[in-house]
Amino acid sequence: MFTSLFLFDLTFWLYLAAVALYIGFVALGRTGLQLAAAGPGQLSTSDWSAPVGQLATLITVVGLFVNTAALSTRAYERYQLTGAFAPWSNQFEAMAFVAWAIIVGYLLLEFTYGIKAIGAFVVSIAFLAIGAASLLPYRYQTAEPLVPALNSYWIYIHVSVTLTSYAAFAMAGGLGVMYLLKERAERKGLQSSVTTAFPSLETIDELGYKAITIGFPLLAFGVILGAMWANYAWGGYWSWDPKETWSLIVWFIYGAYIHARMTRGWGGHRAAIYAIFGFLMVIFCFWGVNFLLSGLHAYA
Repeated sequence: MFTSLFLFDLTFWLYLAAVALYIGFVALGRTGLQLAAAGPGQLSTSDWSAPVGQLATLITVVGLFVNTAALSTRAYERYQLTGAFAPWSNQFEAMAFVAWAIIVGYLLLEFTYGIKAIGAFVVSIAFLAIGAASLLPYRYQTAEPLVPALNSYWIYIHVSVTLTSYAAFAMAGGLGVMYLLKERAERKGLQSSVTTAFPSLETIDELGYKAITIGFPLLAFGVILGAMWANYAWGGYWSWDPKETWSLIVWFIYGAYIHARMTRGWGGHRAAIYAIFGFLMVIFCFWGVNFLLSGLHAYA
């Protein structure tokens, strides 16, 4: 029987392969354009990039399946150990779940819009999440008994909703990087750049905005659920714990973005930079707070 750690390791390698293939898809798209411009008889873009793109999607789907199996196996291991089956009960598991949610969101995007080049950025973030989790000490990667405050039904809804919002913000951050690269290439007239395989700036901008509009209400819901859980566990809705405070800061950051977009017409370059900045704040809230600041959430 496969253990969850074996399946998580396999997920890491599958996502790595998918990232390499998506990058190859973008690079071969550039090569194909150059060859086509060279004259008749040369291989076209589709001759090179289409099979690589299809393989990238296939590997990503397989990776998602293995990631799902890893989380399911970890849920069973947790249930055997503590009677609770939430496979996002420590930092390692949370990172794996965020990677899973990012891949689900990306595949929905790819199958809806048919844009594979985005995978070079978004799937990369999922891979980095799994990679960062693998760097944690071994004792943090195993299913240890839960502290009493965590062994609650609240863990099923509060944590999963909040982590899903982080995945949406991660997608927006990746799209922000993609936008800036595409914008720079167009500004300098680099028509043979790899960015020729990217969608239009308007499409990238709109997809990033949609990702944030999904993540923002999810984070709001997660913060509210966390306050309710805190009242149930500790007798108070809010204690200004570092994790609580930074979650609220992140929510205000994205709230300001949506407000500026709706009232000031923010978009394009400024929106891309802001999406990247917001994602960096998410990383600090999700990773940095747990290790740099002490508080009630230190067990994460």
